[in-house]
Amino acid sequence: MNWRLILSLSLFGVAMGAASVLGLTKGLEPVLWLMIAIICAVVIGRTAAKTFRHGFMVGLIAGAVAPLLQALLFQTYAANNPEISETFKQIPGGLSARTFILLTMPVISLLSGVVLGLLSLAAGRLLQRKSGEVNPA
Repeated sequence: MNWRLILSLSLFGVAMGAASVLGLTKGLEPVLWLMIAIICAVVIGRTAAKTFRHGFMVGLIAGAVAPLLQALLFQTYAANNPEISETFKQIPGGLSARTFILLTMPVISLLSGVVLGLLSLAAGRLLQRKSGEVNPA
């Protein structure tokens, strides 16, 4: 496992978490995450031997860091994203928004890992065919 690659690509999660806390992603978050996933998948597909594993770990870490930042800096997050405050008022069971974010974080993280792992695997296979190289997944 190339931990340097994994940790460096996981910094996208820190960037997205910070951008969302500061209110810079207004409505664009899904599109930005998709762009990040494609970039990461291509980089992993070109450089890593175990593409699914690397993609899974990047998705797992990035998918955990962004909501963790939102939970830790929730007051700033809510102040910069007033529409989020309205959404969190609908949480069942009387959970606080911060608790809800922390409880959903593992699911988001695992889903991000699986999706990025599969995208990385696909990118690795596509890039191998084009270049003619053999890169074991």
